[in-house]
Amino acid sequence: MEQLEKGYNYLEDNSYFFGEVPNERAVKIADYKFFWDATDELSPFGCEEAYIAFCEISNWLAENPKTPIIECFIWILESWDLELEDFNDDVIESENILKIIQDMDFYEELMSLDYTIIATGFGQLILQGKIDEDVKNIIQLSILRQMNSHVLDAFLANNEQFKYERYLYLQKLLEILEDA
Repeated sequence: MEQLEKGYNYLEDNSYFFGEVPNERAVKIADYKFFWDATDELSPFGCEEAYIAFCEISNWLAENPKTPIIECFIWILESWDLELEDFNDDVIESENILKIIQDMDFYEELMSLDYTIIATGFGQLILQGKIDEDVKNIIQLSILRQMNSHVLDAFLANNEQFKYERYLYLQKLLEILEDA
């Protein structure tokens, strides 16, 4: 699977990512084609929410150069009526995930939030070449929640190949997050 082969250099074929010059450290750490593929809906930037989140973090960092990025994540969570303290290990428990799937708007309450968190975190990597330690846990929780079998089933239904690919992408995102 070409998308998951290590050693991809985004800058060999591109100069910009959504209008921004990617940090060289990000290109080195995120050296998988899927990471940069904005046309693959299984990738971290392959949907409208992720694109918007990337544009927002780009603007936010330009307007708030001295503000810790955790403040941006607090604002994101508050947009979903969540407090930072609410976004903890409970969000990845199957019981809580099933409640969202059954009782709430799955796409809005879970998928959109996770897309936004993941794209914001990896957006910081692309723009600054790092992800701040104090937000890594938030990003990790969103990735782990996306790896949950209930989420994969609700998102991708019976397409076992897409579920497998999505899971592999998410595993690689955890590795990139650790190195960032």
